Amino acid sequence: MYFQDFPIVPYPYYMGDKKAYAIARNIIRRVAFSDEINNSAAFLEYSIKDGERPEHIANRVYGNSNNHWIILLTNNIVDPYHGWCKSQTTMEQYIQKKYSGNMIYFSDAAKGFTYNFAYSSGCLLTQGANSEPITSYRETFCELGVQTPKFSVGEAAVTLPSGATTAIYIRKIVPAYLGANHFSIDRPTGTVDGSNGALETPIVDPLAYQSSDYEGYGAVVGCALPATTRGGATGATVEFWQTYIGKYMGVSGSEVTDYATSNYQYETDSNEAKRTIKILSPVFLNQALKELKSVLGV
Repeated sequence: MYFQDFPIVPYPYYMGDKKAYAIARNIIRRVAFSDEINNSAAFLEYSIKDGERPEHIANRVYGNSNNHWIILLTNNIVDPYHGWCKSQTTMEQYIQKKYSGNMIYFSDAAKGFTYNFAYSSGCLLTQGANSEPITSYRETFCELGVQTPKFSVGEAAVTLPSGATTAIYIRKIVPAYLGANHFSIDRPTGTVDGSNGALETPIVDPLAYQSSDYEGYGAVVGCALPATTRGGATGATVEFWQTYIGKYMGVSGSEVTDYATSNYQYETDSNEAKRTIKILSPVFLNQALKELKSVLGV
């Protein structure tokens, strides 16, 4: 196993006021491959199959599942659970647990900007006979988190810890895993018409102005709203319905979800990015094992 050759150290702990020691492996000792291996054609690209673990690959490639640490070390993976590509079933369970409950997107009672209120923990969302604690709040997304789906589109109120009540207007309710993780657009990195062929996908402020330029060729990131607008001052140059979050909620007209990446999609994409890994060629296995023992002094 990976840690069996790591140095043993006395680990101090306390039993009441009495200090004692336990014998433990120094697993934070970091090791790495030598330049000789790193600078050679020693690595192969590999795509992890659904449900495949490091020990499975090690057994297939090296004939010994105990060499799974070679796979982890090659890819600089410290956490073999969350740092490794999850199976589809595990991923679904992970997303459902991480994004439990529902997300509510709202405006103020006049159906305009409302992000300058602080709906933190301790606040209650009330609509008719329904009342529930708010579990999360993202002001630039105009988003509240609650556990149950018992609320509906329409007038509601938020009660602050002080007892003060603020009227809001619920515009959209979705399961948390389908809520907006972020907003992004594809646009050329060079000229407006994208003739250079290079693209980038910047993440944009949900309250940024979404003009027709985005829809045409994605060439303009857009302007952030002026600070005076965010404070609710008059003379705003950007209407709420023109922003990414305003379009997402359908403040004026149909909902526009084109630029929103859901929590589900974000987690799925992040997991897929871990699927392609490097594998140390079996030809270099013995050399890697010798280097490890040399670094650890065994």
